[in-house]
Amino acid sequence: SKDNNVSKLIQDLFMNDYLRVYTNNDLVGVELGGALKNIIAIASGIVAGMGYGDNAKAALMTRGLAEISRLGEKLGADPMTFLGLG
Repeated sequence: SKDNNVSKLIQDLFMNDYLRVYTNNDLVGVELGGALKNIIAIASGIVAGMGYGDNAKAALMTRGLAEISRLGEKLGADPMTFLGLG
């Protein structure tokens, strides 16, 4: 939400011992990150299924995050959002 009071209210409603909720004003970054992470997850599963190791998966995820960050920045998102720091 663009309204920090509403964000805080929703955060407080859903936060508990087993679910941590974060707020963020970067709607473009949150929407892109939520959607594009799934592409990286599918690719990671393919890499694992092909028998490549943890280093290959880590490289894929690292490069994928870099690409998502660059795309997001071009579309007006805060790159820090993709690192969970926004």
